[in-house]
Amino acid sequence: MTAPRTRSPDLELAHWRGRPLRDVDFDGLRARGVPGPCVNWRRGEFDPMLRHAVVFRRGSRFEFARDLQGEDVEPVAAFTLLACDLLGALLDIVAWHPRTGRLATWLGRTGLLGLDDPCPATREDPLRVFADVSAWLAAGRRGVVVVDERLARPVLLDTAAIQAMDIAQAEAIEAMLRQVRLPSILVPAFPHERAAA
Repeated sequence: MTAPRTRSPDLELAHWRGRPLRDVDFDGLRARGVPGPCVNWRRGEFDPMLRHAVVFRRGSRFEFARDLQGEDVEPVAAFTLLACDLLGALLDIVAWHPRTGRLATWLGRTGLLGLDDPCPATREDPLRVFADVSAWLAAGRRGVVVVDERLARPVLLDTAAIQAMDIAQAEAIEAMLRQVRLPSILVPAFPHERAAA
């Protein structure tokens, strides 16, 4: 069950401007093992997945094609989902292009999709990290998907235990978590040290 939601009208409005999934979209998702209630209109516990024309930008960001009037862009049809924080507050909109697996956020405010699913992330009940959105949806949205490694890293480093779906993904997660950039540590020179130099 998802956490109670803190409303963010701009995010919800932007998301709800999308179109419902078509029968062919549901057929494609079912072929990936995704049950209908995990994507359909507020059935069960989930917000719906909608269809938008988007333009993927560099990094892990996207723009809605409707906001790029007059620009020479090639939009693609992508599915969008609302991304929430650990307490259920809306953070961002995530676009997913199933054919390529590409994921991106609209505002760059989250690194993980699925944080609002309560999980103690203990050794007995680890946080499940899925390699792709379709596997996460097929598992009933229980766990998370990495959308932006830079933003996901601090959250995952603060987690007691992570469950990867296979060894290759576990190695990829471990490599991502090792990419911590430490800051430079400076010590000011004191007057008596400068004189001795």
